[in-house]
Amino acid sequence: MLLPTLLAAFIAGASSIPGANVDSAVDDRQVFQKLELATTALAEKGDGSLKRDVRLEQCKRMRTDALQLPSKQFAGSPLEGAEIYRRAAQASVLIGSAYKCDKCTKWHNTLASGFAITADGVIATNHHVAAGATGEAMGVLTYDGQFFPVVEVLATDKAHDVALIRIDAKNLAFLPLRDDAPAGTPIRCYSHPANTFGCISEGIITRYFKMNEPERNGAVFLQTTADYARGSSGGPIMDAFGNAIGMVASTSPVFTAPTTPAPVSKDAKPATPSQQMVRHNCATARALLDLTRTR
Repeated sequence: MLLPTLLAAFIAGASSIPGANVDSAVDDRQVFQKLELATTALAEKGDGSLKRDVRLEQCKRMRTDALQLPSKQFAGSPLEGAEIYRRAAQASVLIGSAYKCDKCTKWHNTLASGFAITADGVIATNHHVAAGATGEAMGVLTYDGQFFPVVEVLATDKAHDVALIRIDAKNLAFLPLRDDAPAGTPIRCYSHPANTFGCISEGIITRYFKMNEPERNGAVFLQTTADYARGSSGGPIMDAFGNAIGMVASTSPVFTAPTTPAPVSKDAKPATPSQQMVRHNCATARALLDLTRTR
C-alpha cells in the first residue's frame, strides 16, 4: 500500500526538511491533522499515555536529576540561515493536547511548540503548555512525521514558564543550552505559529528584565525582536551557532493611549488606540538549566 503523501514526503530523505525549499513545501493542513488524529486516538484509547491528573500532579515537580545534559555548546563560525533552519527543524517538535470542550462532543487540540535538549527524548516547552488543565492526552510530532506520546513531566517552573517533558525516543537531534548570550545578540526563532508548521524569524535580544506580573514574582525573562504568534509557545530562540538561548513564552502588545477628539461634544467618541509595538517575552535557557540543578 502506498504511504500517505505527507509521510512519504517526510521520509524521502534525511536532507528533506519540511518547508526548507521549494521541493519540500509543507502542507500545513495535513501536518496538523496528523497530530490531531494521533492525540485524539491516544485520548480515546486511554492507555499508554500520561493521564491528565497524573500529568498535573507531575507539574508540581520543581527539579529533576533524571537526565544528563550535554555540556558541549556549538561554537566556531556563525551558521548560514539555511543551516540554522535545518538544525532548528530537526530538533523541534509540534505539541498537541487533546481535550473536549463543554459545547460539543468532539475532541479538540491545543497546539504548541517545543524542542529536544537531549537525544533520548527530553523536550523543553513552557509550563503553561505542560500544565494545560483540560488536556486528556498529550503527544508530539517530529519534523519527519513521527508521533510520540508524552510519558512524563520531569520538572516545571511556573514563575519562569519553563517545563521539561519526556517522550520515549532515541537518537533525536537536539539543541545545546546557552545561558550567557548578552543583549544585542542576533537570534532566530523557530516555531509553529497559528497552524503554520515550521516558521523561522530573526531579530536580536533587546534586553533581560524581571517580570512583575502576577505569578511571575520578578522572574527573569528576555525580550527579542523576532516575530512569533499563538502556537509558538515553547519554540527555541537560537544564537548564530545553533544553541538555544531561550524559548518563546508570551507577547505584550503596546497601544497608544485613548484620546478624545477636541472640541468635546456630546457625540464625541474616544479614538481607537492603535498598536505601536509588540514586546516578545521569552523564557531563558538558564531557567531551563535550573530545572536540572540543585539550589
